[in-house]
Amino acid sequence: MKVIFRLPDLLYGLHEAPATWPREPLAYIEWYSKLKGESEPDHNMYSVVSSNRRRQGLPYADIVPLSSIRQSCQLIPAFGRGEVPKDWTSKNVLEVCNKFYLNNWSTKYAYKSLY
Repeated sequence: MKVIFRLPDLLYGLHEAPATWPREPLAYIEWYSKLKGESEPDHNMYSVVSSNRRRQGLPYADIVPLSSIRQSCQLIPAFGRGEVPKDWTSKNVLEVCNKFYLNNWSTKYAYKSLY
């Protein structure tokens, strides 16, 4: 999930928003690959990879009602062997790293629902 927002009730202070606009909070999410049938044997976490980008370079993403999200998932970058690249930061790691592990050890709920 990248951002949580609500559509404005007024458009630029001049007009009411269309009646078809949802009034509840929304979330912008970017999709990753589906989970494989088995977790990784070394740590029992499932791996996901960033979805391929569209022709325009944009990620596969959706805007969904916030109420449809059951839980957030902590992603751990898959560093591979060697050192963590020095240019990876908490602000850019979702863009520069391609493979992540879903941390099913972060909470009891995550363990029960992910593993």
